[in-house]
Amino acid sequence: MNETNYLYHYYEESCEPFRTITSLPFEEALVIYTAWRADNPNSGVTTPEWYLNRRYNMEKTVRDKFIAIGGKPVRTAPVYFTLGANKGMETWYNNPAHIKIPVDEFDLDTVSFTYGDIFPVFRASLNTGEEWWGRVYNYDGILKLIDKYGFPEDPEYNMKKRIFPFPEGKNIGTYLKYIEAQVWSDKVLNKYMVHEKVGGELLL
Repeated sequence: MNETNYLYHYYEESCEPFRTITSLPFEEALVIYTAWRADNPNSGVTTPEWYLNRRYNMEKTVRDKFIAIGGKPVRTAPVYFTLGANKGMETWYNNPAHIKIPVDEFDLDTVSFTYGDIFPVFRASLNTGEEWWGRVYNYDGILKLIDKYGFPEDPEYNMKKRIFPFPEGKNIGTYLKYIEAQVWSDKVLNKYMVHEKVGGELLL
């Protein structure tokens, strides 16, 4: 759904929302992620060390770029959302749940945006020359980009079943096309943690 007034956070229904592994020290995160990968052998081909190093480094890059455009992040690691609902994101989880929060509840100085998942956006080998590659935006900036280009193309796929709409060998990052929001403060998130979740959606 191409809506710009709500952020959506997707997560496993049996787990708490708003968790991010990079909030932990690297060695602790490595133990947890390695165990998770052992239980989810079809989750990807990268090693835990490569994935975590890449993620910590990219999140630092996003945070630094956000500060450079006037952002005021509080957290060292972001909590991930999408701008508007995203059907494909539900396929990342066995029992998906989501939390929908109006954009105007956030202090937008603590929310950054990328035109796509940060992994492909900051992967030079996927860069096809458009202006959004390697860029971080504030809310006004991402709305102007959407006005100019529309929302990214978002073909149907199934992450858990590894069913993708592209030829074998083509990088999945080419298709992770949604507006990603990185929330850098717990203030609003703490409010939403205390309400009852019904039917996979947090109700207020």
